[in-house]
Amino acid sequence: MFEFENNYLLLWVDETIHLMYSDWQRPVTSQEYREGNTLLIEQLREKDIQNWIADSSKLGDISQEDERWTLQELIPTIANTNLLKLARIAGEDTGSHAKFEQFVRRAEPISIGNLQVRQFITYKEAADWLGEIPV
Repeated sequence: MFEFENNYLLLWVDETIHLMYSDWQRPVTSQEYREGNTLLIEQLREKDIQNWIADSSKLGDISQEDERWTLQELIPTIANTNLLKLARIAGEDTGSHAKFEQFVRRAEPISIGNLQVRQFITYKEAADWLGEIPV
């Protein structure tokens, strides 16, 4: 089990079930967003992660510049890992849900590959979708 925590990101990886869980603890700066995502990508690559629960309910909006970086750098990198399912927890913020759905549609032409992406309100819903994951 790998665990990491700082003042804006909580992360754990259970290699036995190929699962990564990340939780943005608060809205972040552009530098924190990119550093945090760089760490997440390192774990995806190093630990053969197939399922990822990403809790973004406290992240807030990211800048347009960070959106572009995500589309140009982050999404193609994620598509070249063994990740099969990404379950995003957005909480009850329907605006965040809609914005993320638009973002995923913009990312599809970049090639998300076989990656399935869905949004949920709770951890339990996300875990149920991923499969037999202890809650």
